[in-house]
Amino acid sequence: DGVMLSGANSFSDFVQVNENQVNTEFVISVPYDIPSNNHFYDVETQRHSVEADYRYFAIPKLDSDAFLLADIVGWEKYNLLPGQSNIYFQGTFVGKAFIDPASTSDTLNLSMGRDKSVVIEREQKGEFCKTTMLGSKKRTSKAYEITIHNSKSQKVELTIEDQIPLSTTGDIEVEVEEMSGARYDETTGKLVWDLELDPGDTQTLTIKFSVKYPKKRIVANL
Repeated sequence: DGVMLSGANSFSDFVQVNENQVNTEFVISVPYDIPSNNHFYDVETQRHSVEADYRYFAIPKLDSDAFLLADIVGWEKYNLLPGQSNIYFQGTFVGKAFIDPASTSDTLNLSMGRDKSVVIEREQKGEFCKTTMLGSKKRTSKAYEITIHNSKSQKVELTIEDQIPLSTTGDIEVEVEEMSGARYDETTGKLVWDLELDPGDTQTLTIKFSVKYPKKRIVANL
């Protein structure tokens, strides 16, 4: 009935993986009892220890929390199956992720959950936000400040994303005035900062832009 895995690190030590052109077969060499009680049971087929690079990622316009990501390279050799995965970090369940072995990316990205030790605030700076008249047009200026504080005891690498609004018509002009050294994609309006913060360090990013449009035109979200 029960199986004693003497000298084995896990049940996966008794699984042989056979891979061919169309599928991958997992052959379990010891008996495994599964009760016929209409419940789901997990059978471990593989266990690997892999190296990962850790970094933080945040889009403060949408969510003020920073998310810890694990980047894993060389994952193709582990014969992963497509499906939902449970993610545990330091023994704690942090969420689910979908693993897609058909992905063409050479890096597998897994989210380790939110980290409240990296504090992020995004505020609109009212003193720079105004609307003025320029002949037959209006000019609306906007400014935002993103403040990041690392309250951890070690240095962190953090990627921040934001966005400059895009114009979809010729009579509305968008001008970028300040973006604190971000990488700017004019096609999508995306701003990206790659930051390093020492323990206790605080950094501030500033976004300023203006939109020029006809006086009678109503522009949403300005």
